[in-house]
Amino acid sequence: MASVRLIVLAAVLLFAGTVGAEEAAYPAGRSSKTIEGLVVELHLPDDVSEKKPGSLIVILHGSGGTATGMVGSLRDWVSDGYVIAAPKSSGASWSQPDIQAALRIARRLKHELPVDPKKLHVVGYSAGGWALDSLAFDDELKPCSATWIAAGCRRGSAPKWAAKGLGAIALAGSQDANAPHARKTVDLLQGKVRSVESRFEPKLGHEWPRMLMPYLQWWHGAMEGRFTPGVDRNFTWVNGLEKAVKSLEDQKKGGIFVYAYSTKNDAQSDVAKTLQNLTLMDPLVRWYGNQLEAVKLDWDEHTEALQALGVKETPSVVVLKKDGTPKRVLGPKSLKKARKIASALKSVAPNKKKPGK
Repeated sequence: MASVRLIVLAAVLLFAGTVGAEEAAYPAGRSSKTIEGLVVELHLPDDVSEKKPGSLIVILHGSGGTATGMVGSLRDWVSDGYVIAAPKSSGASWSQPDIQAALRIARRLKHELPVDPKKLHVVGYSAGGWALDSLAFDDELKPCSATWIAAGCRRGSAPKWAAKGLGAIALAGSQDANAPHARKTVDLLQGKVRSVESRFEPKLGHEWPRMLMPYLQWWHGAMEGRFTPGVDRNFTWVNGLEKAVKSLEDQKKGGIFVYAYSTKNDAQSDVAKTLQNLTLMDPLVRWYGNQLEAVKLDWDEHTEALQALGVKETPSVVVLKKDGTPKRVLGPKSLKKARKIASALKSVAPNKKKPGK
């Protein structure tokens, strides 16, 4: 009987050890693991778990680059709940077998890591960007965002799910030889994905666009549904209405765009969330809005000032003439369609022609 007990105890200890090893397969902090034949560098937040899943970013390095460098480039994102995973190609750059291995790695990590499978992002830098299309449009992976950095999308088509499920962005230095490809990404994917845009860091060549990282981090959050009322990077917001009016004193044309929100009341508002995370990203809204002075005002702090502009509830968008006189007030019911906002902004925009006209 004693021998039986010893055997059972040994089996229990062996099982416990196996479970512990499985739990430690993806430890918190920095680690390396060989998956699908490639070494993968990982950085997990300390507090992600099955009960508190994080977001996953799979990032592909450039030619001659390192996976360690890619993880390091996004290290500040880890504290925001992002799990960073960077495969290392078998050679200096990405061969077709390596790209397929990276795709299998992303599929596995989506299910094996303590992450929300609907909050998966893929990023490619330089040569990694040229390899990104296979991951970005994969029907099994279905990432919520794809980011081409110092590169661009090659495909002119996208699967049906991408029209509502995929945000796309291309970043580059203004002097990067690949900048035209970043711009072309918009032309290739416009109308085929949830949203698409390109941004450029001034006077930068073929390098990592550090100045664009704050926007990119916010954008990633928006693509997966993160939302905080008033925390918005769609426009360069002027600090205060008086400052906006003063800046237009010497201008012959122009106007002001006011976004009225409530920190207290808008956190659970689907209209406010859609406005920040989708509608304000509309190409025409941005085209006309960027011609104006943009001001954010929290209803909880500026109630009287917003009421004087005609605001009755939040979220609202107010379009003002250059002297600060209200011209259009769009309440929550009018904010569901981007065309209504674009039309209101156009009414005071100096250039009323559409982009490219």
